[in-house]
Amino acid sequence: MSIDHRSFHRLILGLVGLAWFLMTAPPAAAEWFADLYGGAAGTERSDVTLVVNPPSGPANHTFHNVKWDISATVGGRAGYWFERFPWYGIGLDVFHFNADIPTQTVSLTIPGATVPATLQEIDFSITAIAFDVIRLRLPLRVSPEFPKGQLQPYLTVGPALFLTRATNKTNAELTTQTATDTSLGVKVGAGASWQLFEHVAVFGEYRFTHFRAEPVLNSALSSLRVPLQSDLNTHHLLAGISWRF
Repeated sequence: MSIDHRSFHRLILGLVGLAWFLMTAPPAAAEWFADLYGGAAGTERSDVTLVVNPPSGPANHTFHNVKWDISATVGGRAGYWFERFPWYGIGLDVFHFNADIPTQTVSLTIPGATVPATLQEIDFSITAIAFDVIRLRLPLRVSPEFPKGQLQPYLTVGPALFLTRATNKTNAELTTQTATDTSLGVKVGAGASWQLFEHVAVFGEYRFTHFRAEPVLNSALSSLRVPLQSDLNTHHLLAGISWRF
């Protein structure tokens, strides 16, 4: 869902508070970690709606079953595992991916009809700030060298803030001016880390992200503003390196 400026400011204040809490927690009370990772992101097909509201009445254009290009995902994450409950932790995760719409022929629904139509390229650039408010791990292969487990399957769940930049490339009815949107969504992930040394681990992860974007584009044919509505359900496959301290 998209959020208004007041909700956005409250959320930013909450993020700052969480970041401050992470940075000032007593070191003896936690096992800190910092991760760097990369991988691939694939967004599921979905409907894309141009919300057109001329004076004569609504004339929305809905493109059905639109395909999105596969892209890279890159990001970083930091947080800690509680010493008292070593199976539970929290984290702050920042990552970036694209979800571009390539030129394609799909079904288009306009008032009174559904017809084949060509949707031209529109690029989506997405930066996400996610909060792992639930972060669980299972310590396996525990030993004196690896008291928290050399193998650690884990699960993460939390809300995410998605910052979207959308740019029309070749649709003649829209300008090429970039539009932005800020939306709340969710991130869920599961993976496993393998401790190579006392302070270094590698990991692989699958994650799913969901949010609804509504950047507002400009019509090239009139003074109308044209919201572009779509649900982005994206699957990410990631691998990375983790430092523990």
